[in-house]
Amino acid sequence: MPEIALEMKNITKRFPLVVANDNVDFKVYKGEIHALVGENGAGKSTLMSILYGLYQADSGKIFVNGEKVNIPNPNVAINLKIGMVHQHFMLVPPLTVTENIILGMEPKKNNIFIDMEQAIKKVEELSESMGFKIDPKAKIENISVGIQQRVEIIKVLYRGAEIL
Repeated sequence: MPEIALEMKNITKRFPLVVANDNVDFKVYKGEIHALVGENGAGKSTLMSILYGLYQADSGKIFVNGEKVNIPNPNVAINLKIGMVHQHFMLVPPLTVTENIILGMEPKKNNIFIDMEQAIKKVEELSESMGFKIDPKAKIENISVGIQQRVEIIKVLYRGAEIL
């Protein structure tokens, strides 16, 4: 039987005028791909924001690889190998693909300088492993929306996400 990578149990999140999530259960097994679908306002983004530490659930529990976890912020989510590709891109248009991907997690040369050669190589490897054709030196402002979406995916994978 496959291992459970993620389990959210009885998640409830209320806002002043609406209950966004009401005792929601969500389970993902390792190696599975899920689509979370529903109408606008159904609570999909809220549920994922709770998983990523952007919101706190009013009640419920989250388990990652069988262990109960508390995710108070995105840094904790990242450390738990949880990544999030946002609905609205979080890219800096004048920067290159590589600069956007490594932003905040730049590889260093001699513990001082950014090792762009290593960064570009890693971005190329991740891109190829996903079957993406992305120029790591292209500026975000010069690439299509479809490629930008792929850059967002690579950015999350670069940070080590196993749950995306």
